[in-house]
Amino acid sequence: MKQNNKQGFFLTLLFIVLIYLFTRSYYSPFFWILLGLLLCLAFLKEENRLFAWVILSFFGGNMILVYLDKFIQGIHVQPYLRVIIYQLLFIIPILSICYVIKQFNKEISLFLEKPRLPKNIQLPFVVNRTYFYSLTIVLVAVVFTLMAITTDVKMNIYLFLSLFVFALIHAFLHEVIWRGILLSQIIKITNETYAILFTSIAFAFNTTFFGFSFAIFLLYFVTGMLFSLITIVYKSILPAILAHTLMLILFFLNGLLQLPI
Repeated sequence: MKQNNKQGFFLTLLFIVLIYLFTRSYYSPFFWILLGLLLCLAFLKEENRLFAWVILSFFGGNMILVYLDKFIQGIHVQPYLRVIIYQLLFIIPILSICYVIKQFNKEISLFLEKPRLPKNIQLPFVVNRTYFYSLTIVLVAVVFTLMAITTDVKMNIYLFLSLFVFALIHAFLHEVIWRGILLSQIIKITNETYAILFTSIAFAFNTTFFGFSFAIFLLYFVTGMLFSLITIVYKSILPAILAHTLMLILFFLNGLLQLPI
């Protein structure tokens, strides 16, 4: 393994550790590691130095987000509106990371393009694209129908629109961060396989911010891998955004997601 690769793997693992410490409020070791990373910037090669700055800007943006959220909690607004505002604050780490990448004169790859649809879908066996998408639509329709029948949630137009708006905003901004920016950056310093694995672990730690069970962590890890695979196969985050949105709606209907609506 080349030295550049070793540095890339180390930085990616360090990012996962920092995600864990930050989301679990272990702030003392978190800030010491950030300080050490800052002092080591001069010894890193350019691609790795860029990712180190991406790490710093990611957490810098998230710290601003946390403080702004505390400020918003002191303002008298409807609980649902407060949730939406908090989701929109994720624009801050996106902008901070994009600013860093631009300072290195690098192209920002958000995968915000029309999906490139292969003629055949390569699974353990080859499936025709038309049959695959038809089957997927039928399965999604069946799942939603069963959930609608068995759930205790009394769905109406207001509830559905409120849920859909939240799910779409959350899915869009998080997919831009995790699959649009971080996945592409980690691919550059490791490879596709490890990038999918590492971003999925970090995504699961970050999403289970409030200390869900290990089973929920595994669920987010698996879905993170699925979203990453979809993004790489189609060269676009749009299918992952759709899948993420549907997942959040299912979580709400299943009681895994609570919203003040």
